[in-house]
Amino acid sequence: MKLFVAPTSPYARKTLVFVHEKGAADRVEVVRVDPWSDPPELHGVAPAGKVPALVTGDGALCESWAICAYLDSALPGPALVPDDPAGRFACWHLAGFAQGLMDAAFSAVMETRRPANEQSPGWIARQIAALRRLVAALEADAAALDRPFDLGALSLATALAYLDFRHGDLGWRQVAPALARWQDVAAARPSLRATAFA
Repeated sequence: MKLFVAPTSPYARKTLVFVHEKGAADRVEVVRVDPWSDPPELHGVAPAGKVPALVTGDGALCESWAICAYLDSALPGPALVPDDPAGRFACWHLAGFAQGLMDAAFSAVMETRRPANEQSPGWIARQIAALRRLVAALEADAAALDRPFDLGALSLATALAYLDFRHGDLGWRQVAPALARWQDVAAARPSLRATAFA
């Protein structure tokens, strides 16, 4: 299997963390690309030109959630999406919050990459407001984070690491101390250390 990633993509990092948590880093070839340079090798498997993209014997998959769902059954190692209904719901609930964090954080970053006269301050403010609401909701329910390190947890750890990487001025750690403590523990896991943003 071949996994196309970019070193600053939170979505790609989520799939890398997933592979490491499955204990299967030696079974997946990682191909680092710059999606902004329109590499033909990426476009051949992911016509949208986005990472991550996974090439398997069956074909190609795009989007981090689809890749993780596929890898959970295709790779040996512990299941990272629980089988029991309550555990599965908790996992997907947390994964949804993490996706919201990633989407808002990434969208705000991409908006600042546009020429200054084309940026929308209102759009950026909307994304930052979403980040603040999500952090507040996670902090209010921090007890729910005391659970196995499954797809939901690793997605959240990746999303919060992206906030530290791209939105250090947000100050989320100061307003969410329990969440910050959880993140510090998660960030020390080998899977997070091996896949740090570059």
